[in-house]
Amino acid sequence: MRRSLLIYILLFSLLTGCAPASAQEQPVPLTEADVLDAYTQAAQVYDWFDLYSPSTGIEAIQTEEGIFYPVEEPGLETMAELESRVRACFAAPLAEQLLSSGNYQDRNGQLYCLGGARGSNPYLLSKTVHASAVTDDRWTVTVTFWTDYQDSIPVPIPGTDDMTTASVVTVGYSQAVLDYQHTEEGWRFTSFCASDDLDLDADTVFTFSYDGDSFASDESAMDTWSDYKLGCWLLHADAMGEGASTLLTQRFLEDPETWFAALAPLAQSPFEHAQMVLESPACVYAWFSQEEQAQFEEILNTYQPRNDVEQAMLDVLNAAKERAIQNAAEYAAASFCLVTDGSFLTLGNQEGTYPWGNAALPAVPESSGSGDNAEALYTFSFRGVDVDYFVSPDPGADEVIFRMFTDEPGVQTLGGIQVGSTRESLLEIYPDAQPYCALQSSRPVSFDEVYVYEPGGFAFCKHMAFYLRDGVVTAMEMEDLLDGRLLS
Repeated sequence: MRRSLLIYILLFSLLTGCAPASAQEQPVPLTEADVLDAYTQAAQVYDWFDLYSPSTGIEAIQTEEGIFYPVEEPGLETMAELESRVRACFAAPLAEQLLSSGNYQDRNGQLYCLGGARGSNPYLLSKTVHASAVTDDRWTVTVTFWTDYQDSIPVPIPGTDDMTTASVVTVGYSQAVLDYQHTEEGWRFTSFCASDDLDLDADTVFTFSYDGDSFASDESAMDTWSDYKLGCWLLHADAMGEGASTLLTQRFLEDPETWFAALAPLAQSPFEHAQMVLESPACVYAWFSQEEQAQFEEILNTYQPRNDVEQAMLDVLNAAKERAIQNAAEYAAASFCLVTDGSFLTLGNQEGTYPWGNAALPAVPESSGSGDNAEALYTFSFRGVDVDYFVSPDPGADEVIFRMFTDEPGVQTLGGIQVGSTRESLLEIYPDAQPYCALQSSRPVSFDEVYVYEPGGFAFCKHMAFYLRDGVVTAMEMEDLLDGRLLS
């Protein structure tokens, strides 16, 4: 009798749908592709209520709530069809919230939509979407909204009443994390956002102005910026980027783990110049000191990427380093530059007035007379280099370094040649250098042969002279003869 009763109870529970918990329907296993496809469908439906309208006709109906237009979206011609689409994507509370928005009305069986869609966010560049499983019955969808919006603002020209324009850039990203859960109705989103839900107030979104005053203010504050903020600033810095790039490179050498983690968003971004920023530590590899090169090499050889993104970043750095070495060798052959204790001195026009933004140069240069065309001549010595420059009497003309001389070891050309280098090393770096023993130096030099390198030919007027004794470089001089006019 007891056994018959148990069987009866079990059959009754099955017929009435009250099966034991173990017999309840289990969530169907999903793949990331399944969840991303569900997101795409839900985003379209959600945006009908917030961002834009479905396709509509032109026969408008004026109501107290506004002007409504007949919906002509295929498969969306009645309120029942709209409700079905909404409830297929969203859990009940969110579905009710959307359906009660008042954006849609039923008019004699025809679905009508309120006009006046707001249009997408102009700051939004693009978005990327990733999904990950949390439990068997819950996924999260992370939507990353990217901005790289450029504008311009009027700024005064210093010392005048005139105005010019400065570039203003809003750059960065914000994220929204959406929940996709298995509910009584099946898999549904329990939270959602519009397809352009960029948060301009996020800590990862920055606005930079690249006018002179803002640059000066930003540069003084860069030590307090995160690696990521420095990277964002460099995306549009152009010629203003040297200080930030140097700082970011120093941080890479000091703390590569933080550097990789902080700049990983740039590696995944759609920003046009993101790779240039990621390459920046490697691009100056050839100009590192030997100690810095060894440190850089150790990072590239021993760093263990924590994910695929960091591995891709490491690959970018390795490739950029190889290009930098090759480019440096090619550039060195045509560069009239001396490197002394980390500072660069270059022939030619200088920006601004002496000391050209380099506070390490002597405070007051020495006057050395005037040139053939009334140029004021000056000279100074800096870390083993004697430098001659002139200032033209013409208003607004650039100041020009026309000669650099050194006879001290440690001062190098960009090709790495210095006092003490052998003839063989010299000709390996400058294979087109020619012997020209008649050339005299502007300073006293002990030599028995001279090699002159003129990458632009005689008409170019610039040359490098290497003075040797017993096959070893004893002095180097770079000169710009300024179209044949000797200023000395």
